[in-house]
Amino acid sequence: MNNAKLKFFDGVVSHRRVGSKKHQFEYSYKSAYVEEVYDLDSGSFKYISSKILNFGHAYSDMSEEVIKKMKLFMKENNIDIKSCRINLLRTPNLGFIKSFNPVCFWFLETVEGCKFFIAEVKNTFYEDQIYVIENKGDTISENIWLEVEKNMYVSPFAEKSGFYKFNLSRDPFKIKINQFNKEKKAEIITNIRGSIIQAKGVAKIKFYLGLILSSLLVLVRIHIQALFLWVKKFKIFPHGDSGYAD
Repeated sequence: MNNAKLKFFDGVVSHRRVGSKKHQFEYSYKSAYVEEVYDLDSGSFKYISSKILNFGHAYSDMSEEVIKKMKLFMKENNIDIKSCRINLLRTPNLGFIKSFNPVCFWFLETVEGCKFFIAEVKNTFYEDQIYVIENKGDTISENIWLEVEKNMYVSPFAEKSGFYKFNLSRDPFKIKINQFNKEKKAEIITNIRGSIIQAKGVAKIKFYLGLILSSLLVLVRIHIQALFLWVKKFKIFPHGDSGYAD
């Protein structure tokens, strides 16, 4: 079985709160973009060969559920598995450093483009949720927004429930995520944009160093921004006994 194909994502994340109180930030985001992570014929995951990077068992805690939903989608829409490949955007573990991924993205690609993708979300309580984004079997166009129901706690400054709207562009690569409350009023606008690249030699070493820095700073950035929101007296929503919406 061939290995998965490792590329890199060199980009920027911007995050802006809208409404009566304002808050925004932007930072450099380096990650791995792994192509063909799953062999649909054999029904098994494919891995990269690296002494530095690793993704743990089956890439993520919810990867089996992700693959199950993708296979169901292909069956329901009569999509030939031979025309498909599954790609993944997520920060890898680096040696003994286990990366925290607030969100990673799984893409089901065909020659026509992306047909289906999944946002796998993890909060700081290490609760997981997957959000399925698809266009009724058609290729996902950059001209449309696709809505899914939010049903997990991700921040003490946002309710557990509400809605997300996703927009995906592949050239240039950009994922837009707009978050709304239960009344469908916009609360947070997030953009992940950048380039998928291949790096060799010195450039690859520099990118590895950037990956290490990005991995180390994830939780630090989350808590620093939470402190800023607390200082600005944004409303706090407690986690409670469970982070999942009733």
